[in-house]
Amino acid sequence: MVVVDSSALIPLAWVGRLTLVSTAFDDIRTTEAVREEVLTAGKRGTAMLDEFLADVAVHGTPDAADEVASMEGIAVADASVILLAEANEEILLANDKGLIEVARSHGVECWWVTTLLLRCTKAGDVTSDDATEILYDLVDEGMNLHPKVYAHVQKKLQELGD
Repeated sequence: MVVVDSSALIPLAWVGRLTLVSTAFDDIRTTEAVREEVLTAGKRGTAMLDEFLADVAVHGTPDAADEVASMEGIAVADASVILLAEANEEILLANDKGLIEVARSHGVECWWVTTLLLRCTKAGDVTSDDATEILYDLVDEGMNLHPKVYAHVQKKLQELGD
């Protein structure tokens, strides 16, 4: 089971790779706050996200989300996915450093988009060459990734292909 945040969904939609999430996880969840965040008319990837979210369990925003957001200095949508993942001891898939730091402080296991890519490659769901191309596409389309992380992930993907 996984709870997905907009920071992971949006770049995966940009490169047409939302299926990586459903390949890695049978049970995918998010919150209404995230759904509202990603389904913006006229925004790139919205149609693909709408189609993807049709098969995702969308939960209401937890009552404590406003309080957690205020206390932690994060958005309500971020607090909502942390609380959902925490309540059900699920993995949180995100690509937002601040969100992941707060989630980990709440004891939530977190995966970056790059973690998902590495896991899918290791499981044989995607080849090392394809994963390297996806990584390039993600960064090329605007996903934030530190150059050192990019190089490290690229090296790991190459090792998985050897």
